[in-house]
Amino acid sequence: MFIVRKPADKISRPQYSPQDFKKIRGSCVATTISQANRIVGRIYEEAFRDVGISSPQFALLVALVIKPDATAGELATELSADPSTVSRNTELLIKRGLISPVPCSADKRVRRYCLSEEGHATVQSCVPMWKHAQRTALKKIGRGSWQDVLHALRRLAL
Repeated sequence: MFIVRKPADKISRPQYSPQDFKKIRGSCVATTISQANRIVGRIYEEAFRDVGISSPQFALLVALVIKPDATAGELATELSADPSTVSRNTELLIKRGLISPVPCSADKRVRRYCLSEEGHATVQSCVPMWKHAQRTALKKIGRGSWQDVLHALRRLAL
C-alpha cells in the first residue's frame, strides 16, 4: 500500500499572527535564559576587565583551584562547558602564564593543567571583583528570588 503525501507547500498549516509570536518570544525559556545569561555575563565581564580575563576563564581558574591537575575533559565536565571552549581558554591562560600544562606520566598525549604562581595570585585577586559582580547580579535578580531561581536552574541542569 502506498501513501500519497501532499507536497510540503500544499500542506495546510495554521497561520500564526504577530501577536502569537509576541507570546512565543515573551514566554520562551531558551530566549529568556539566553537574555539573562548575556546580561549577567556582562556584569562579570566588566568586573574582570581590569585583570584581562573573561568570566569563563575565571571559572576555569576556580575549577583548577578546586581540582588541580585536571584534564581538559575533566574541566569541561566540571564546568558543563564545550570541550573546544575549555581548550581555547586553557591555551589563552597558558600563553598568559596563569596555568601550566603537565603531561601525564601514563600517556604523554594527555595534558593535565595546574595553576602557576601567577595563576594563583590572579584568581585570589579576582575574588573581590567576583564578590562585587555577585552583589550586582543578585541586586538585579532580587536576593529573595535568587534561591528559587538557583533551585530551578539546578533542576534544569540535571
